[in-house]
Amino acid sequence: MILRQRLRWFLIGVASLVAVLILLEAGLRIFVEALPPRLREVTYMVVRGVPFPESWDRAWVRNPDHYFIVKPGLVDALQFGSPQVRFHVSTIELWAGGGIGFRNRPVDYFVDAVVVGDSFAFCFTEREDCWVTQFEADAGLGVVNLGLPATGSHSHLLILRDFAQPFKPPLVIWQFFGNDFNDDYGLFRANETIEPLEEDERPAETVDDAGPGDGVQSRLRGASALYAVLENVLNGWRRFQDPDAANFDERYEATLRSGEVLRFGQPYEPKAMDMSRPVNQAGYELSRAAFEEAKALVSSWGGQLVVLLAPTREEVYESLTAAAMGSDLKAIRSARLAMLDLCVDLQMACYDMLADMQRGAAKGNLLYYADDMHWNPLGNRAAAGLLRDWLDARGLLGA
Repeated sequence: MILRQRLRWFLIGVASLVAVLILLEAGLRIFVEALPPRLREVTYMVVRGVPFPESWDRAWVRNPDHYFIVKPGLVDALQFGSPQVRFHVSTIELWAGGGIGFRNRPVDYFVDAVVVGDSFAFCFTEREDCWVTQFEADAGLGVVNLGLPATGSHSHLLILRDFAQPFKPPLVIWQFFGNDFNDDYGLFRANETIEPLEEDERPAETVDDAGPGDGVQSRLRGASALYAVLENVLNGWRRFQDPDAANFDERYEATLRSGEVLRFGQPYEPKAMDMSRPVNQAGYELSRAAFEEAKALVSSWGGQLVVLLAPTREEVYESLTAAAMGSDLKAIRSARLAMLDLCVDLQMACYDMLADMQRGAAKGNLLYYADDMHWNPLGNRAAAGLLRDWLDARGLLGA
């Protein structure tokens, strides 16, 4: 009799536990939007297979000439820079058969300036918030944005030659970011036109969303939102990380006076910008050749080439990041310093935006996304104003 009662209470307890687990699992799936960002991402990984709240197709695809190009003919295509950074992209071809989409309105106006560059020129914002769009309006110029994400200097030269040259713009703004040397190496390695200098790495922009893997734990991780969340909450458990969340080391966070949180210290950036690495040195030489040709090309039609150096968030917020990052910050800084040396060697007009951006950041505002390397709308607004003032002070806006 006593054994039967104990068995009955045991079965009731098991059933109650199962019911609670089912309710918790259902609750996580239903109220996923109310979870903190990291837990929201892992729940999305279980529910959708990706850490994003909606399904989407990346706007840029691999290309043998440019590393990546943007698809033409996109109309308000949803894009994510991170699970929290979303924007829409519409693209045009400058002319039929061009095969590359640009984030610009139809060019039915006189072209005063052309912008080439990578994702910082493409902008991970809505188009109206992009610094190129705001600079065009503020300066009263007709500007064409030819920025393409995940590209380096060699690609920017080809875009300049094939798409900007027909306009013969008086002003060419070439946006540079510290990973451009690394992207040049990646392009030439992808085409197998140079020998590998280190173990080849997949570019960050092409890493597929990782699945849950094999084994009982991995199957639970892929099937149960509750299990995945517990792995992220309980101390000492193996942390489940999706590819985007794993880009950040959680030790590296800083809270600004505004109360906003800046995450920094992605492993990708020090590796992609460390000029002591042979791969980045090889990319530097490729970039140097591209800048030499670009300078001659723009001069051939009487234009002015200006190189805009977009700083990293780690440098802009150095007062908050230096103590935590140590040598990694030195590695990140080395690419920008190498570009400044190249500006001197080639006698190019270059605007290093770092000091001016630091003054803006000192006011306590977040100019970059909390969990993405790009400028947020406020950072784009600041960049547009700083560039306009720098060009105006040197008499280049009326060129």
